[in-house]
Amino acid sequence: EFLHSLSNYAPQQGQIEDNMRTLNHMPYEKQERIAQETLEIYCPLAGRIGISALKVELEDLCFRYSRPDKYYELTQIIKKNENETEKYIDDVKKSVLEVLTKTNIKNVKIYGRSKHLWSIYRKMTSRNLTYDQIYDVLAFRIIVNSVVECYEVLGYIHSIWKPIPGRFKDFIAMPK
Repeated sequence: EFLHSLSNYAPQQGQIEDNMRTLNHMPYEKQERIAQETLEIYCPLAGRIGISALKVELEDLCFRYSRPDKYYELTQIIKKNENETEKYIDDVKKSVLEVLTKTNIKNVKIYGRSKHLWSIYRKMTSRNLTYDQIYDVLAFRIIVNSVVECYEVLGYIHSIWKPIPGRFKDFIAMPK
């Protein structure tokens, strides 16, 4: 049954994306209704079938139309810090590469990015926090050749930045 649902979803994907991208031409009530429906139905479905790029894009678009005041407020905060954020991401990548070049770990790829607006907003509202109180507004992904190397890299990273007690999650052993 799931595969049947999946095959029905694939042709609709383009239509859903098009609908969401053209919301700004619709009346506010319709924008809000479609955004809420998409958040409740299509975003989780996209996540379940492994289309996380679509899920993230839809969530941020839905956020823009379902809570425009909060969306623009958060966008302004992030834009204000954009140069600083990009520099910080570059600095972290350089620091990690500097440490890893002294090891036997080869073919390392490091990616850094700001987390997506909707995920930041959800965390702020669910925990009643301000943007400045959230520790993880950035995400880093380090690609290596094996699980053993993942743990080695993690050890090197913890030698640079100590984990916050109670906040560290082992996504190597237990992926999301």
